[in-house]
Amino acid sequence: MSEKKNLKDFFNLSFYVRLAVIVVVILLAVFLYHYGMQHTVYVDNRTIEIDGESYRALDWAMVSVDGGDSQEYSPRTRREETVMRQKHTIHVVYEDDDFNEIEFDAEFTLPVNEKQIVLSLPALLAGLDQSQYLTEFVPMAQQLGLSIGGNAAGSQQAEDTDISEADMFGDMTMDF
Repeated sequence: MSEKKNLKDFFNLSFYVRLAVIVVVILLAVFLYHYGMQHTVYVDNRTIEIDGESYRALDWAMVSVDGGDSQEYSPRTRREETVMRQKHTIHVVYEDDDFNEIEFDAEFTLPVNEKQIVLSLPALLAGLDQSQYLTEFVPMAQQLGLSIGGNAAGSQQAEDTDISEADMFGDMTMDF
């Protein structure tokens, strides 16, 4: 006699144990992805223009991200902070126009898909929305339209420039 397997035999204890292990592994992977991802935050103290309005760089500031070491910022300063997780705190001590020392605390959340982001101090202290004071980091070479990798479009741009390699280094025949 052949025994027929029914649905009750399929959903036994070992099925539920395997299912629970798979769910735990998936949840662990999601947890590690969100809380273990490393981000680079470039804290920027430069004058910035957003929606036609200009926000002046701070004359002096001390900035600490996530309770770390405070770093001093002067105008046109950009420093790198390496952080983990999505949610962070920033503590800023700065001087206003009357040389009064002001402390400012804020929380910000980084987008999951961004590994490098720029945080503008003047825009943050002006009370702008997070989408305005946090921007995607774009390397300077990419902003200027230069090629780093040597693709065809980049080499075409390099040929179109007026500066040749000899012009860039000058006449080096008389240097010896």
